[in-house]
Amino acid sequence: MTKTWYKTLKLLLFFYFVTIHSLVAQNVPFICDANSYFTHHESGGDNLYRFTPEYNFSLIKKLDFSVNGIAYNPKDNFLYGLNESTVHIVRIDQNGDYTDLGMPIGLEGSSYWAGTFTKDGKMIISGGGDAWIVVLDVTVSPPTIISANEKYYANGNSGNPSFGDIAVDPISGICYAIDNSTRKVVQINLSTGAVELVGATLNEPTNSNGALYFDGSGELTAFYLKDIYKINKVTGETTYSGEGLDINTGIDACGCVNPVQFDKSVSSSNVCAGDTITFTFSVINNSEIPFSGVQFSDPIPIELEIIGEPSNPFGGTVETIPVAGLYNLLTIDGMQLPVGTSEFSISTIATTNSSNLQTVSNQARITGFAPAWESILNSNNPFTSAEGDATKVIISPTPLQNLTVEILDGGCEGTPISIIANAPSSSGNYYWELPNGDNFDEQLFIKSNTSLSDAGIYNIQFTDEFDCQIDTAIIIDILPAPNLDLGNDSLVCLLAPISISAGNHNSYLWHDGSIGSSFLVENYGEYSVTVENDLGCFATDSILISSNCNIDLYVPNAFSPNDDGYNDIFLAYGVEVIEFNLKIFDRWGAFLFESNDIMKGWNGSFKGKKKQEGAYVYLIEATFLGGEKIIKKGDVTLLK
Repeated sequence: MTKTWYKTLKLLLFFYFVTIHSLVAQNVPFICDANSYFTHHESGGDNLYRFTPEYNFSLIKKLDFSVNGIAYNPKDNFLYGLNESTVHIVRIDQNGDYTDLGMPIGLEGSSYWAGTFTKDGKMIISGGGDAWIVVLDVTVSPPTIISANEKYYANGNSGNPSFGDIAVDPISGICYAIDNSTRKVVQINLSTGAVELVGATLNEPTNSNGALYFDGSGELTAFYLKDIYKINKVTGETTYSGEGLDINTGIDACGCVNPVQFDKSVSSSNVCAGDTITFTFSVINNSEIPFSGVQFSDPIPIELEIIGEPSNPFGGTVETIPVAGLYNLLTIDGMQLPVGTSEFSISTIATTNSSNLQTVSNQARITGFAPAWESILNSNNPFTSAEGDATKVIISPTPLQNLTVEILDGGCEGTPISIIANAPSSSGNYYWELPNGDNFDEQLFIKSNTSLSDAGIYNIQFTDEFDCQIDTAIIIDILPAPNLDLGNDSLVCLLAPISISAGNHNSYLWHDGSIGSSFLVENYGEYSVTVENDLGCFATDSILISSNCNIDLYVPNAFSPNDDGYNDIFLAYGVEVIEFNLKIFDRWGAFLFESNDIMKGWNGSFKGKKKQEGAYVYLIEATFLGGEKIIKKGDVTLLK
């Protein structure tokens, strides 16, 4: 009996000391530092590693089970995961010892490969096609389900999204994954299960992703077996980063981001000279302890002139120190950095001494917030997908430059006018307001025929690619042209020359080169003249003179060459005849007379002897001033 009691007591004491040792050993949290953590499947259980930012791996412990969805909890600095065989949540300490927290009651599905934590300590698990997005409270055992939502593509794609791992950005709170089906970076709505594709399809690597996490600097990182890549959260672009362990088994990874993050954003990264620009500094302190004695510095380029004092809730001593004509070093010493997210801002005015676009950039720094694992932080521009990058500002010089206008042609009524505007930048848009109220949007204004109403003020505005504007105005005078009118085109019968008058002007130039104020018209055709007035303006007019004469000949049928002075000569009668031929024949066809002058006719003789009475034959060919030709043939009777 005594022996049995003693054995029982020894056994109880043994279990007591084992339990006490286990509780102590399993309550040693990790330290949130630059290192990350890695597991891979081995026979009999997984190996748990710690690895540095340079990817130097050191074994923490070989676990006696296979773990999935390993994740770092920033609230208590323990690792959590799922026992692959039991689907129980386990909590792992820095020695690799673990506590089984049990299976969440009501957990849907079984293939949960992926795990991560929100910054407030809620565990998220997901994974294969049948897995949901499950949010867990791991402060109790067994963990309770806060929410569970089936995954689906937000754009309506069919099929179930499938993830090898997931990772919550500890700053933005956005949950990221790489979808195995589409090979795209995705964002997961933890409240609804909606999966939104972002970025292009991954080009590298070609094998499946096994581990996804945010490294200590806040960059999204993925393991593809031994290859490690940084992933652009916006574009999905991958950049090879290094090599891990040479393994070909299931893997997982997690990390703890530096407790303090430092962002510097700008109100506008594309500005006009003279614009006011505000820089906002955001400090995120997730360490849950305030810091004092923090130092801030920012080399503000001289192109950004500081206005007034920073809007600073952190206290400290503010000083601005000019440095070598390159920048003004803004410093704040002795700042008090509270827990959570805090902001302060400074305002500047953009200036430039360049005639071209000018890019300036600067990066602020905060120091002295130990015991955070990285106590010196350069600012990150949150408007870009890169991590730890400077904040850039492009300054347009347009507002400080002139918009010039040149009149290429014009000035007189009735002539073409062309005006060109020249802006300092080749990239931008022109806008004109014309005197008549019309608008125009090209660099070169052209009008083929001006009127007096085109005179007045031309307002021109240029807007460059950054919406920076300059404007100018030009007054255009349109001088009156000479009042020239040669009259309407005319039909006349030029029995005698006529005169055309061009009026009273300073100078004249007719079509034939003559320079008189009038022109004597002797033939039908078009007559033109250009005149100049005393303002130096020209005008041109023309007139067409056409014939309205009767194009015919009158030929008498008899004549009496008896020398009585009446009807002694046989003549044809017509006007504007310029070519003429008359032939006379007797009735037997013998040639008697010919004349090439319409004013010279037949006197009834042949070789000086009067012909006998009777009928004779005439043949007439005539050409008129307008070019018309006629032929007449007939008989004429010679009388005594």
